[in-house]
Amino acid sequence: MKKLAIVIVCLLLVGAVAAWYFMRDGDKAREVLPADATVVAMFEPADFLRELGFDPAKADKLVLNFEDAVKGIDLSKPVYAFASENGLSGITLNVRDVDKLLKAFTLFSFASEEQRGYQWVANRNCIGCIDNDKMLLCTPVPETEQDALRGEMVKLMTQSRQDVPLLEEAKQQKGVFRLCSSLGNLPKEYAKSLPDGIDMKNAFLNSAFRIDKKAISLSARIEGAENLSLPLAPIKGSLIGVGIEKPFVWLCVNMKGEELLSHLRKIPELRSALLALNMCIDADMMIKAIDGDVTFAVPKADFEHPDFLFTATLRDTDFLKNADDWNQVTRRGASDFLIDYEGAKVFFGIRDERLYISSSQMLANAAFQETRGDAFQEAAKGKYLSASLGVGQILEVYPSVSIMLRAVPQLREITDAVQRVSLTSDSPQSIELSLETDKPVKELISNLWALMTGK
Repeated sequence: MKKLAIVIVCLLLVGAVAAWYFMRDGDKAREVLPADATVVAMFEPADFLRELGFDPAKADKLVLNFEDAVKGIDLSKPVYAFASENGLSGITLNVRDVDKLLKAFTLFSFASEEQRGYQWVANRNCIGCIDNDKMLLCTPVPETEQDALRGEMVKLMTQSRQDVPLLEEAKQQKGVFRLCSSLGNLPKEYAKSLPDGIDMKNAFLNSAFRIDKKAISLSARIEGAENLSLPLAPIKGSLIGVGIEKPFVWLCVNMKGEELLSHLRKIPELRSALLALNMCIDADMMIKAIDGDVTFAVPKADFEHPDFLFTATLRDTDFLKNADDWNQVTRRGASDFLIDYEGAKVFFGIRDERLYISSSQMLANAAFQETRGDAFQEAAKGKYLSASLGVGQILEVYPSVSIMLRAVPQLREITDAVQRVSLTSDSPQSIELSLETDKPVKELISNLWALMTGK
């Protein structure tokens, strides 16, 4: 029995190695990627179609005028994009039918020819090299530079598989589209704004696009640059909601007032507003006292008369010592105040050692009360940033648009299904943007496709 077990284990190992070899060798587009790539992106067409509820085998039926292109490409394997250190950028993909692919390029006004044993396609801005199982398309490449580039493209088409560190980084992401880029690719004007001490060539941006059951998400994360992160701490969930179940805008972070003040001063309009406020109250001193959870909420999508409520955890309330000297400020209580300037009212004050600032007395009275809005605080606990926008409310502000969209059953279903756009951060160096729905994405896309095609 022991010998039999050893034989079985050996067979399994040999089978695994063989499977890895043939699967690896089947992805010919992967072999074209240069080892010195500074940007690598990877797209999974078959997974993308499946996650939208379509059969990849019938992909050519999903598009109009692109049937030849779809039949010419092997959608079961990844499509790659890259940029290299010498400035070359391109897309590489697996070819299933060369003739179909050439026909597709011809239909889109590409010139084609055979040279050096390869099929070549070109237009004013790009040039492509095709063999029996893969293609390299380089862009942007002006016509005057295309001939000089052919030799380098052939080298990539004939090279053995290279170790590409950025590709391995990209593969660690989850999604149908994955990307890894060296921060060294940032334009100089942006790089100058980054903190000192970052090794730009060894710091990376990882990003991914994925489709979940009831959400479509785009995530991004910085690797290798510890001092390049959000100036935030984990949210404690210590503040209460705004008295409504689903606010139009909601944002929560945990930060120090000094950091908040420095960011506010970077925005010209807010910097001017702060200067004006400091002539009435100790606004800078008030903001610097913030230390902990901060929330900002807009209850409804009322663009003509917007209301808001800002709440914050305080380190101290020393700024109240000068309250008797504040100008154009009306006391509403021991620690409640009102600024009324040309008809615009701002309510603010201290409750339980916490700050509130509001545009209405109703919201001021609701500050820090137990409300149904606490679900947002619970969801935010432990995150570094939690924000959301109630998309559905926007349609209520524009009834004519809402009526038009909801006149067709499929559009009404999609319109009503889109709930919120959320922005969250699980770490100081990551962020994720999501479109959330209350129905499966597959179902919504399928119904929309039926509306567009009549099938």
